[in-house]
Amino acid sequence: MLDTRWRLLVCLSDVPSARILTDQLVAEGISPRVVTDAAVMGQAAPCRIFVDATEVYRARRLLADQQLTESELIFLATGELAMEEEESAVPAAGSS
Repeated sequence: MLDTRWRLLVCLSDVPSARILTDQLVAEGISPRVVTDAAVMGQAAPCRIFVDATEVYRARRLLADQQLTESELIFLATGELAMEEEESAVPAAGSS
């Protein structure tokens, strides 16, 4: 039997954020473990994400390479574009 040594990768503020990150880790072949006290999916309860000690370096590199911008986080949380993105997506009146 393999003895997995879990190492803390990151703490997040809620379950949906942890779910997004764990989905990314799984897509990269990294098996995470989430520990939380949340009773329901949408509850804002701290989540700790652990990975195998042999994968912690790769997982940290993945996190560093895929940092989300503030507007991307807002879009993921709400489904709405941030104000500056909406303004840049709409052409100014009179321009073609």
